[in-house]
Amino acid sequence: MSFVFSALPMGEPDQTTTRARVVVADDPNSYPCRRCLRDAEAAERLLLLPYDPFAHASPYTGEGPIFVHVHACTPHVPGGEVPDQVRRRLVSVRGYDAAAMLTAAEVVEGAELEPVLDRILAEQGTEYAHLHYARPGCFACRVDRNGPTAA
Repeated sequence: MSFVFSALPMGEPDQTTTRARVVVADDPNSYPCRRCLRDAEAAERLLLLPYDPFAHASPYTGEGPIFVHVHACTPHVPGGEVPDQVRRRLVSVRGYDAAAMLTAAEVVEGAELEPVLDRILAEQGTEYAHLHYARPGCFACRVDRNGPTAA
């Protein structure tokens, strides 16, 4: 099965929220922007702010912290390549059905992601998956099937 990795599935976060905080990247590969799906370079400014990646309300929905560059960065174009920022991290893969109810979950090193996505997206009723960075628990991106569903 092939996949489509999408950034910010519910559009841009509200950058005017009073809960947003400006941070400056001070360590390589430590500040993953969810808009462009690349890690910030040292000295780049980012916003840390809440984001809810779900289209439907369920017990699993809710805001969580994400980083986005303060100044516009080139948005990630949905595609089949695992983003480098995902490859470098321990990832929680969470499958959901059309009503945003959890169908499956697994934790895996990003370098070993594809077989886990195959299994989770092949689960009966699973429509899509969300990836979260397992250590801080922050939403990373959405993953959909690209091609026929496993029988």
